[in-house]
Amino acid sequence: MPPGDHVRPIGTADGDALEARLARLERQLKRERAIRREAESISESATRQLYDRQQGLVLLETVATAANEATEIGAALTVCLDAIRSHGTWRLGHAWLLDEAGDLVSTLIWSGADARDAEFRTFCEGLVFRSGVGLPGQVLAQRTAVWVSGPEEVGRLVRAEALSAAGLRTAVGFPLLAGSEIVGVLEFFADRVMAPDPETLSLMTQIGTQLGRVVERDRAEQSLFHQATHDPLTGLANRVLIVDALRRSLSRQLRRADDEERLGVFFLDLDGFKAVNDTLGHAAGDRLLRMVAQRLGMTIRPQDTLGRLSGDEFVIVCEALTAARPVVGIAERLGRVLRRPFELDGEQFLVTASVGIVLAEGSERPEALIEQADAAMYQAKALGRARYELFSEELRERIVRQLELERALRHAIERDELCLHYQPEIDLRTGGVVGIEALVRWQRPSGLIMPGEFIRVAEETGMILAIGSQVLGEALEQLAVWQADSLIAEAPWMSVNLSVRQLSDPGLVARVSDALGANDADPARLFLEVTESVILDDAEAGLKVLTALRSLGTEIAIDDFGTGYASLSYLRRFPASVVKVDRSFIAEIDVDQRTRSIVESIVGMARALGLTLVAEGIETAGQLAVVRELGFDIGQGYYFARPAPAGEISTLLRAERPFLEALGGEAGTSALNGAGKEIGQASGAAGPTVAGDPAS
Repeated sequence: MPPGDHVRPIGTADGDALEARLARLERQLKRERAIRREAESISESATRQLYDRQQGLVLLETVATAANEATEIGAALTVCLDAIRSHGTWRLGHAWLLDEAGDLVSTLIWSGADARDAEFRTFCEGLVFRSGVGLPGQVLAQRTAVWVSGPEEVGRLVRAEALSAAGLRTAVGFPLLAGSEIVGVLEFFADRVMAPDPETLSLMTQIGTQLGRVVERDRAEQSLFHQATHDPLTGLANRVLIVDALRRSLSRQLRRADDEERLGVFFLDLDGFKAVNDTLGHAAGDRLLRMVAQRLGMTIRPQDTLGRLSGDEFVIVCEALTAARPVVGIAERLGRVLRRPFELDGEQFLVTASVGIVLAEGSERPEALIEQADAAMYQAKALGRARYELFSEELRERIVRQLELERALRHAIERDELCLHYQPEIDLRTGGVVGIEALVRWQRPSGLIMPGEFIRVAEETGMILAIGSQVLGEALEQLAVWQADSLIAEAPWMSVNLSVRQLSDPGLVARVSDALGANDADPARLFLEVTESVILDDAEAGLKVLTALRSLGTEIAIDDFGTGYASLSYLRRFPASVVKVDRSFIAEIDVDQRTRSIVESIVGMARALGLTLVAEGIETAGQLAVVRELGFDIGQGYYFARPAPAGEISTLLRAERPFLEALGGEAGTSALNGAGKEIGQASGAAGPTVAGDPAS
């Protein structure tokens, strides 16, 4: 070793310094390690949070897509339950919806359910939760999410025992919100204890709002569908739903191998319904219809379909009818349940029903079955009401004939095959013609068809409106021809019949006014005839229409009087100037004292009201003698003249008193009353024809 080069021994002081330095280095290293671990932790937490946020966004997007694309609420709930359960690693998810009573009922929609949860699911699906009861009820009452975890909290729930048996230790429920309204609750369960997670609760709140809108939309669609398929008054199925139920039932019948099972359609029409409307008003009538619907609903089976077509018409569709459950027994039971009195406003009303029944073969159209049952119902009405009738081949043939007649009648209108015949109305004092009644006929290649064979079809199909307009126009046109005929001293008035369908037509008054104007006709020469039964069908509506027609200057005549049992108060209210006593009374007036007494009372009633009296259907000299003796003003019937074309009637009008000889060769003692005198003056009839002492 060179001189001076030697190792200096470390002293105590130097050793202490080294240890201190090593200690500092060790502390520095620890700090650096701690900082690095903290940085790694922060980085890991941020990454985890970012991932969680990304997964939350994915979940929200999944829910939004399901909400937008789902055609019904069940599909949306299924997708969302699965997505939420997977996101939160829940074991089980379930959905509840609010019913009309405000309670939460199970949708039967679950997510993640397996064999372990079978008993728990069954238990839950049998429950209904009111506000404040159970986990769903707490969510409903508190209007916010509820998180329950741990044995103690779970043990306080209504389903604690079922949850424990299923090994479920955490439950959370959150509301489905449509605006501020709770429409349902979603709940999730875990088999481990989980502390409340604010992020999860926040996410569920957003999901609840999205799904709430789906529920709201679904309910709006259901409401629209219900309105489109149900009767608003009774809540029963309407025609649309009845036809759909029939279509599905017919399809099932065709698939069944059992030929003994049949589909039955029952068509009910109430017999005494009008009396309720007339006595207590339409509001009471509506209440009665709801009561009838309730009784019928309690009579049928759950699988049967009960519907209301219109007015007081109901239809019942019954499947799988057999010999053990015959249609006769059902019809009799329906009759019994309706025969019990209905109480309205403290009064009891008896309401029966006429029932038509048809049994389907399986190949019919639903609409055809309803029409056949309807036809059978009308048969029951015709045979006395308060009974049932089965659709038969005879009825089927009648419907076929009616359809053929309907088609032919439409062609008749298009081809101008309808024509008018005219029947004179005779002054029973002078024998002169004072009026003419226009009567429609159908001239077919096979011969002349009387109105009795086609007017009912025209009424039912609405063709009567076109026919009525044609009759009115042609009648006024013919009246103008007679007025212009210099050989006719005084043109008669023209009588035109109005049907019930025409009276209910809102355009009737305008049509009459237009026809008068088009023919430059004097309104006072137009007599509009309405039958007594038509007036009584809807007295208030009839009064309004007839008053409007009277304001045009026309005269109103009540036809077929005596058949509808109109009261004196009805006659006093209506703006009629003429009463035509029905031919059924005139036919027996000279051979039946009871009939004569009835007619005498009608004459007295008409005289008291200042009405002109017309005797319809005079066919014999004996009938003529009695009606003149009783004081009738005008006569009409085959004894004088049958309805004939205009040319033949023109010949009568050109004669001064063509029926004087029929009256006995001299003027009679009968005279028109005061109202008749006014009619004669307004219509331009000769003074002697319509004058006289009202008291004679």
